[in-house]
Amino acid sequence: MCDRPLHERLAGYAEGHFLPMHMPGGKRRVGRYSHEDITEIEGFDTLHSPTGVIKDLEDKLAGIWGAGEAFISVNGATAMIEAAVCAALKYHPDGKILVSSNSHLSVWHGIEMSGAMHVVTEPVCRDGVPFVMETDPESVELELKKDPDIKAVVITSPTYEGILSDTSSIYEITKRHGCTLIVDCAHGAHLGTDSYWGPDMCGDLVIKSTHKTLSSPTQTAVMLKYSDRVSTEDIRHYIDIFESTSPSYLLMAGLSEMAELLGRPGCQDNWKNGIDVCVKMLGNLKNIRLFRSDRSDPSKFVLLCKGKETAHILRNEYGIEVEAAFDTHLIAMSGIGDNEDTLRKFAEAVLAIDEDHIELRPEDTVLPVTYGHTSDITLGRAARLVRETIPSDSSAGRICGQFIYSYPPGIPVLIPGDIISTDIADALQEKYGAGEISVITGT
Repeated sequence: MCDRPLHERLAGYAEGHFLPMHMPGGKRRVGRYSHEDITEIEGFDTLHSPTGVIKDLEDKLAGIWGAGEAFISVNGATAMIEAAVCAALKYHPDGKILVSSNSHLSVWHGIEMSGAMHVVTEPVCRDGVPFVMETDPESVELELKKDPDIKAVVITSPTYEGILSDTSSIYEITKRHGCTLIVDCAHGAHLGTDSYWGPDMCGDLVIKSTHKTLSSPTQTAVMLKYSDRVSTEDIRHYIDIFESTSPSYLLMAGLSEMAELLGRPGCQDNWKNGIDVCVKMLGNLKNIRLFRSDRSDPSKFVLLCKGKETAHILRNEYGIEVEAAFDTHLIAMSGIGDNEDTLRKFAEAVLAIDEDHIELRPEDTVLPVTYGHTSDITLGRAARLVRETIPSDSSAGRICGQFIYSYPPGIPVLIPGDIISTDIADALQEKYGAGEISVITGT
């Protein structure tokens, strides 16, 4: 075991007198963060085959969430999701993967690389809610009963809007059917670190983007392994493919510092107190509505309103930048760096806007955007076929040859191989106007 966490050892080394005759070229002298920017040198382990200080950090991260093993990413949750999908399907060349239609682009890229055929399940939709809700366990069981070739399942929980699925029930279902459950928990790094947040997500492999709500740097993430259904050897093999071979020690040091912080008693109290104050204050809204349900992540503030206009006012009049804004709602994220002061400021601004701008009231009848994907060929094959570019207004009935999505949240409306329905063609025309789209010319 190492005598100090990675971030402390790195800081100590930077104060030493070694002459770096190795990369990176800043040589700990040139560049804003170069004094702690090193490569794999003696005493600092290697990310792709950790046995020392990095392995100790992985073990500490596994302990935080009660996992059997943890794997560090400096290529974000994207690399971990892609690795998880490919590892889960490695020994099932003809297997299929069940995927929720609201999955992030990284899930679809992982499916493309795996070569598997996807089967799509639709999340729950509710009247008056302008976004999709949780993945229903019954819908997962129905698909697994219908198709025994499904060998892996991917669920997004929490969603971008903070909706939590019953992954405990889904996990029991996938185990009965001999499937690997992968949970894209990128937006739920905090889940499982404190009882305030409720139970963590369940699955064979759970991927968390630790920078989204916790304190590690952007581009850091962790994959948590809770069973032996997918071997560590196979996971590391695919991480080797999708992870940089020159991992940043600055990013890993940030993960180390975050892990140490989470071990301190009361480290999240200011954040939790701030959320409680903010929720209580927003209970006085008259026009804008704070969305809350029994499946909501408490850290997310989803406001039902004319989101783009509200976000514009928050930015220009109150100096508040939200996570995302849509026609029907906006998303404001809190994180471990928040406290009562920051969240009170946000609540006061929203209450003032609510009082002065009755026109921002949400429409009574809204429908969520859905992402049904209908295809007869694998995503991997579709991505490699010959294509042509045509006007989007003549695309109905053709086979899509590209990913079409907006960011955030990076959820594709169309993926390669999708049959473009008239409804989707019309929706694209309405949203983006005249344009062009890539379609496949032959299979």
